[in-house]
Amino acid sequence: MASTTVVAVVARAVVSAKSSSQRGLGSATRVRGVAVPKTSARLSTRRSAARGALKVSANGLPPNLAGMMGNMDPEKMKEIQEAYAKAMKDPETAKKVNAQMAQMQGMMNNPMVQKQMQAMNNMISNPDMQRRIAALKDDPDFQDFFNDVQKNGPSAMMKYSNDAAFLKKLNDKLGGEDAIRAAVGGSIPGEPAAAPAAAAAPTPEVETLHDAARYGDVEAVEDFIAIGKDVNARDSSQRTPLHYAIAFGKGDAGEEIFNQLIEADSDLTAVDEKKNTPLHYACGYGKTFAVRALLEKGCDITAQNGTGKTPIDLVKLEAKNPINEETDLIEKLTPA
Repeated sequence: MASTTVVAVVARAVVSAKSSSQRGLGSATRVRGVAVPKTSARLSTRRSAARGALKVSANGLPPNLAGMMGNMDPEKMKEIQEAYAKAMKDPETAKKVNAQMAQMQGMMNNPMVQKQMQAMNNMISNPDMQRRIAALKDDPDFQDFFNDVQKNGPSAMMKYSNDAAFLKKLNDKLGGEDAIRAAVGGSIPGEPAAAPAAAAAPTPEVETLHDAARYGDVEAVEDFIAIGKDVNARDSSQRTPLHYAIAFGKGDAGEEIFNQLIEADSDLTAVDEKKNTPLHYACGYGKTFAVRALLEKGCDITAQNGTGKTPIDLVKLEAKNPINEETDLIEKLTPA
């Protein structure tokens, strides 16, 4: 969709043209504190036959300001030069202007600003876009926009740049996104950049059976069991590795770790600090494979946790719990 840069191009091209035709050259505006006559934005480009560069007649103006003026009408450029020269005779004004120009030069060295300026120049010099923009000055749908920009300047442009309905209308009038991209010579400045690739997560440290179960490290679980680590060790919340395997287990690795811990004689009645058994975990986390295995092992379906809930109660707390779709498991979890 049309961006802030595109809105600025349209406003500058059409509003300035309307100003010139309606009021002549007598009115003035201010550029960073310096009074200069308002200028027409007939920004037709002349390509030098010798080097194909944009010609700018800008004697008497600092390069950073002259470069922003484009290929203006010589008479208008002369007026700007005279106004600038007059303003610079005052030492205090000259000091402020020089500081402002230095700041502007810094902005012009910003790659993003350079990209926006290049896009504006490309769009202005595109014949098809020139025709479409010129037609807007007589389009009744855009009169409020042009009048607002004439009166309120940049603040009005920012307002319209955030108006989705206006941007859609402008987008359509300019021929759509493909036409705008073709005119600016690539991506439209102001479009959201592609999200950078997420940085790879640091490799977690696996020092205990709890860690291995949490991070799905099948080999580490196997090694810890092989060297005799306690499969019923408790963490600070009284959870065993089996509790972890059920809560954090994902995919084939999660199921394999669960099975390893079951085969290693994990305590199926172990409760955490809130009195939840492994079957409570399996039901609460919707781990169908674990519920089946624990039921086959004869786990108590009537065990109550600290809030008095049985495993089936935890299933019913969440309508989207996948165990609700398993009729046979619901029957087995429901006390007779």
